[in-house]
Amino acid sequence: MGEPKATAEPGEEQAFNCEDEANAIINDVKAHVAEICISSKLASDATQIYLNIRTIESATCCVQVSSRGFKIVSSQYDTIDEDSRISALLRNGQDEGDDEEEEEIFETPYALLDKISPRYVESFGNQLCQQLRALQQMRTEFNEEDEEEEEEEEEK
Repeated sequence: MGEPKATAEPGEEQAFNCEDEANAIINDVKAHVAEICISSKLASDATQIYLNIRTIESATCCVQVSSRGFKIVSSQYDTIDEDSRISALLRNGQDEGDDEEEEEIFETPYALLDKISPRYVESFGNQLCQQLRALQQMRTEFNEEDEEEEEEEEEK
């Protein structure tokens, strides 16, 4: 799967480096999912790449990542559900009404995970709290050092 190059003709949608984007996403959210990796079976190109995700709750999905956003294409790894519209028709008995639900595209990986993994929010919040505590500790230590330096200067 070589490195896709981002080239766009005038008037075309600007392509992005899918592999770099996917790796950045993986590094960003890997602490908040059970597993996330680039699909080794689905073909990627300069406009899209597929990620396999298993949530903390053990739900699996395959996600298409493109410049449009993040779209769940299957509940199984390395799979694109071909007849999602037909299966929606069979489930709902409606023609056009529920297509939008099947075509839901998320702007960020965080929005997607927020929708499919309740424990993602908890995990993300816990990590944020830990980072804030570490920042507060650093600030406290920094202030204590400043106070010690001021006391030493006053003694001179």
